Amino acid sequence: MVKMGPPMIRRVPFVPPSPDVVGIEANTLAGIRERGGPHEFLTSQRLDFDLLVRIDEGTAQHTVDFAGYMLRPGDVLWVRAGQVHRWGSIDDIEGPVVLFGPHSVDDRSHDLIRSHAVRLRNHWSAADLHGSPVSAALDLLTSAAASATEESLRQASLVHCLAVLLMQLALVEPSGGAPSEHPTHEAFGWFRDHIDDHFHEWHKVTEYADRLGYSTRTLNRLARQNTGLSAKELIDERVVLEAKRQLSHADATVAEIAESLGFDDPSNFVSYFRRHERMTPGAFRGQSRGATRPMSAS
Repeated sequence: MVKMGPPMIRRVPFVPPSPDVVGIEANTLAGIRERGGPHEFLTSQRLDFDLLVRIDEGTAQHTVDFAGYMLRPGDVLWVRAGQVHRWGSIDDIEGPVVLFGPHSVDDRSHDLIRSHAVRLRNHWSAADLHGSPVSAALDLLTSAAASATEESLRQASLVHCLAVLLMQLALVEPSGGAPSEHPTHEAFGWFRDHIDDHFHEWHKVTEYADRLGYSTRTLNRLARQNTGLSAKELIDERVVLEAKRQLSHADATVAEIAESLGFDDPSNFVSYFRRHERMTPGAFRGQSRGATRPMSAS
């Protein structure tokens, strides 16, 4: 008998609507609603691709990793692959949508975008975007996707349009607030990316230091310069985020979640989680599933 695993957060793969769509799809909210059907957007999702949407009409609440965003006309939302998100009243909003795989942007552009901010944002308000070329870049991308240009040229233009769009988003500063913080050294970006790749197996700063070729002292200095947290606190932050995702959105047992996050003993995971969240995993699961609304981030 094959042992069936526990229900997990529903993963959504990138499924091109036609053979001529390679890694970048330009669509609309109406279009993805029609393709997905009435039940596609009712539960939490973990996308295997990035989703970027601009709200042209209507308002709706959207949740990304426990932060709630009220989407209004002119706003842009970028949900990145691996994040857990949940649609609100998707029938109440309209606007263009871009879906793209993790390797749709060239490495150089990807590194520039990732290196421009200590923490990448998910939401930009219309006020943030006022005077920026972001909407024009998105309109150019959707026009390029609909063009009848020879296929290889059309795909190349989409790649470049997407890179420009994401770079322009990265350049947008919050309206009426402090400017975005930029990494002080490229090694911080490498450390941050390695945490994303290995948090489920590496919990010690020494493991990252050995892989990156930097001392633990250097990683701690970079972490504090960029975030105010120690290197270990950054690692713990990522582990706890994934634990909270699974406790809130999946039905795996605490022991199964502990194993998936690299803990040999479930009791060690329980103690670890309690130390960081001041409650047990079971208490967090009950609280998060009983919550009537997410914490607002804007």
